[in-house]
Amino acid sequence: MIILSRCFDLIVLNFCFVIACIPVFTIGPALSALYSITLKMAEGDPGKIISGFWSSFKENFRQGVTLWLVFLGFGLFFSGDLYVVFFKLPPEYRLLQFPFWFLLFLDLSALIYAFPLLSRYEQTNMQLIKNSFLLSLGNIPFTVFVIAIFGVITDISLHNGGLMVLFFSVFLFIGCALLARIFSAYLWRIFQKADAK
Repeated sequence: MIILSRCFDLIVLNFCFVIACIPVFTIGPALSALYSITLKMAEGDPGKIISGFWSSFKENFRQGVTLWLVFLGFGLFFSGDLYVVFFKLPPEYRLLQFPFWFLLFLDLSALIYAFPLLSRYEQTNMQLIKNSFLLSLGNIPFTVFVIAIFGVITDISLHNGGLMVLFFSVFLFIGCALLARIFSAYLWRIFQKADAK
């Protein structure tokens, strides 16, 4: 019964997250609200799922939108540069890809920690970005693990239409909340260590 109750909570949370992400530019505050609940789950007391999610969404809306647009802008810029290197420039310029891969990795690394931090601490945007980079560098195994998971899912989806539909269905039903819950188990420990210093 406890397991079924937790699964139902994740389904409800996932539904709230998907609805909050529909305008796209609201993905930032939606991620912050998602982690506000899953981090509480990691601590053992999630509280009220629906009201807690939307309360955090409203509280961090402006800052979450700003952070999301910053990370998205840099991510699209570096991805565009990679597209130019691979498809517009002659093959002898392929070495130019490595700086852009590195910068894209840094952008994604900070993104992993930015919204969990936003859901837990009151900081300015610059402080959040700085602390996100520091946490990403201080926890490289976890950072690489998260990026690798999404990289593998994306690569498989792009090469197999059937699996793309399957992944999309799972993420639409429970996948986003489930991954956030799994990641939160590690993030909570990371934050506990950071708080103790």
